Amino acid sequence: MSKTRCFAVVYGLILAAVTLVGIEVAAGFYAPPWPARALRASMPPVGGGGLSRVFTGKPWMDTHYNSWGMNDQERSIAKPADVKFRSVFVGDSLVEFTLNPQSVPAAVEQRAMAAGVKGFEAIDLGVSGTNPRSYYYRSRDIALSLSPDALLVFFFCGNDFMQNNEAYGAGLLPPLVDESPGGSIVGRVMPSTNWLVVNRLALSEIQRGNAPIPNELETLYDIAHGPPAERLPALVRHLKKYYYPDLSEDRLTEIFSRSGDHFWKIFESRPHDEEYLMGWLPNLMVQAEVRQDDMAAIRTPEDAAKVISGEIEATMSWLQAMQDLASAHHVPLRIFIIPTANVSPDFVEFWKPWPRYFSWYVLSEVRRQRLVAALGKTNVSFVDLTPDLQGKTGVYRLTDAHWTEKGVGIAADRVYSELAKIMSH
Repeated sequence: MSKTRCFAVVYGLILAAVTLVGIEVAAGFYAPPWPARALRASMPPVGGGGLSRVFTGKPWMDTHYNSWGMNDQERSIAKPADVKFRSVFVGDSLVEFTLNPQSVPAAVEQRAMAAGVKGFEAIDLGVSGTNPRSYYYRSRDIALSLSPDALLVFFFCGNDFMQNNEAYGAGLLPPLVDESPGGSIVGRVMPSTNWLVVNRLALSEIQRGNAPIPNELETLYDIAHGPPAERLPALVRHLKKYYYPDLSEDRLTEIFSRSGDHFWKIFESRPHDEEYLMGWLPNLMVQAEVRQDDMAAIRTPEDAAKVISGEIEATMSWLQAMQDLASAHHVPLRIFIIPTANVSPDFVEFWKPWPRYFSWYVLSEVRRQRLVAALGKTNVSFVDLTPDLQGKTGVYRLTDAHWTEKGVGIAADRVYSELAKIMSH
């Protein structure tokens, strides 16, 4: 190679490096600091946004985020001197859930206080719309940097199963950018740039799943709380305009009129456990009615077993990776398996008019059973919450299938009992 060509290569590399550094520095003015930028890419920088009028009367909704963008009180990276036991909770919306006055970590912390335990922390690292891949990187890159005495990971059987091609270690290269910066090429060397790209291009899991309909939450709230005779026609018009222009209004009307006023009663205003009509719910209900795949035929566990293919093994690979990670850091791990809402009789009763929509819950339960059986043959430390919730009414919300305040209380009791065992050792 000639001196001129060598100089050109070196100069090009230096110029590229300077350019990348400049991009990262510029991105740093828009991205939140660590750990916020490594935790959540689906929100504006901390302090942005505002509370919808839909949540008027729910004062806890206005104060739930800390400077890390988490549904928690302020926490420190270094373990405070007066904290004797620090637990870190990792999961999705079942951990983060802001529609309840208290999250599971907050409820567990309250139980420790009631038991007279001093210096106990339950740090909330729940991020809605994420999955075990994100849990792994969130545990590796953030939770274990907080000097935890216990790591708790919450696996929700409704939407946390990984597909066959998404197993731990699958693929030759990680993605270029990703919601979990530690799992992407750019995120490892340019974390602020990674955050900015994911945030501005709406590449996070939860952003990809939402249709960009202006003021939809408020529109649907007004429909649900409007004159009874106008609710169904207004909902049908909304769905036809934004989601299903090719479906007839008669078809949409038939779907949402099956249970009469019972469907609308669950959206009545109340101080606690209020349910909200959000666009994803009627969208998925219609989607279930028009689909023509194997899912549409599921009615029994035997039907569900026919469509399971590789997701148990792919999911297990991430849970095992988390166990290996925690063991390498000598941190006790508990993976809590959360069953779907069909363990609750009132949820099953509500969805009887829509068996195609309910088929997802039949499938989720079969997956849960197979996952629990597979985990029982490994060294993964897990707790199946099904026995604690099975057969109890009022523990799951009927629309979004998250825990009610009663459900949070039951889960918190079991979680605290597991932590008490760890603390006693």
